[in-house]
Amino acid sequence: MNMKRYISIMLIFASLLASCTATSCGGQGTGNDETSTSGDTTPAEETTAEPDRLDELGKHDFGGKKFTILDANDHPDWHVNIHGDSLNGDIVNDALYERDLAIEDKFNVDIGYVQMTNAKTGTDALKKGVLAGDDEYTMCISTILGGTLGTIVSDGVLANLCDNEYLSLDKSWWSYLFKKNLELDGKMYFTTGDISPTMYQMPHCLYLNTKLAEDYQVDTEALCQLVRDGKWTLDELISRVNGLNQDLNGDGKMEPTEDFFGLAINTDSSQNNLDSFVVDAGVTLSNITKDGKSIEIDIMNEYTLKILDKVKNLYIDKYKCGDQWEYINSAFKDGRALFMYHMTESAQNFLRDMQDDYMILPMPKGEVSQDDYHSYVNAWADAFVAIPTTADPELAGVVTEALAFWSWKYIRPKSYEMTYKLKTARNDNSAEMLDIVFSTLCLDFNYIYDFGGTFTALRSVAGGDKELASALASKMDKANTDIEKFVESWINE
Repeated sequence: MNMKRYISIMLIFASLLASCTATSCGGQGTGNDETSTSGDTTPAEETTAEPDRLDELGKHDFGGKKFTILDANDHPDWHVNIHGDSLNGDIVNDALYERDLAIEDKFNVDIGYVQMTNAKTGTDALKKGVLAGDDEYTMCISTILGGTLGTIVSDGVLANLCDNEYLSLDKSWWSYLFKKNLELDGKMYFTTGDISPTMYQMPHCLYLNTKLAEDYQVDTEALCQLVRDGKWTLDELISRVNGLNQDLNGDGKMEPTEDFFGLAINTDSSQNNLDSFVVDAGVTLSNITKDGKSIEIDIMNEYTLKILDKVKNLYIDKYKCGDQWEYINSAFKDGRALFMYHMTESAQNFLRDMQDDYMILPMPKGEVSQDDYHSYVNAWADAFVAIPTTADPELAGVVTEALAFWSWKYIRPKSYEMTYKLKTARNDNSAEMLDIVFSTLCLDFNYIYDFGGTFTALRSVAGGDKELASALASKMDKANTDIEKFVESWINE
């Protein structure tokens, strides 16, 4: 073993030791360096409850084979999935570097990356290579919209993840709701999980200014207990923001750059904030049929109508904050909003120098009876994993699973430090709330493929005055035709 590799491994073990002895569930950090890798927090209990998957995978010696990851990434500076050539003090870089070195050492494999800074160009290259019999890439990380992974499934170039015996897709390091919603006839071709650090940026969530919470008598601990008890609902949110808007400049209207808001929220119906509130409240855009072999759309029902009424209460004029994300983030950052709706990426990219403390909460349920929280994700994020059909199944399965498990166990806790700047001790419940968000990521087929335009129709209802029945009436015949064609291509790819 050369000296450079020895030193790197020693650094890894030192980092892990620090992580193991750190305080639990979002405890206070002490470092002053913005890019510290000391791991001031450990995962919540759920994060440590799983058995060691690396041991379960058993012994595999791949003889130094290359394991090449294609990062087909529209935003590589923002959606980071690749590390540099060495440790450099950056949290994400160093965590990925340590992970890859450890997995390389355990399985005698050579992990490398090819980055293409246009997602469609990258997935097109993957498709071309696979169809030519090229096994250059062992795994791909990309988006699923915009002609990328979601499109090339029908070309037969992506392996069925459910067939790979080494992938435990129902475990904590993979999104179980993806498997529930995107497995059709025993086949699923892409998913997401801790293997991609970009996953930590893409779930939709709610932010709460904890300093303002004291002023408005919002008990943050009681709020977290509501979440734990499964009782954090749309009604609970509405009750806390109702009546808080203030026309600070006295001009008779709510200005996103000047006034105070109970909930800072984007009011542009073309944005996915509208459908996020609906889907996270338990409305399914599409369902897998009972036999698991097809898809059905059942949006037009009493529950959907009930949830739409509640969501519209968040979008009436007295709550509006504007139609640009910059307004939303500025209002919250400047202390002019008690709550804010956005993705977790706001914490990393817009709120890093926010003076007030804040916390993140999962999106509310529609009703207490809802089975679990849902954390609707941004499907444009470069965080979705696929394996090409030309990859060696054992190599691809073992290493992909190992990378995902390691990331869940050791990188997820560090993501809390990135998200909350825990060195400033945002609050004691941070990691626990984020665990709930990251463990309930969800999408379904209709979000990705918009059968007959039914998903778009639901959006228009949530953000306007149109009735659901009339919005869907002209869409269902085409939706059923689209579904029939899609199912055939998915099953017989």
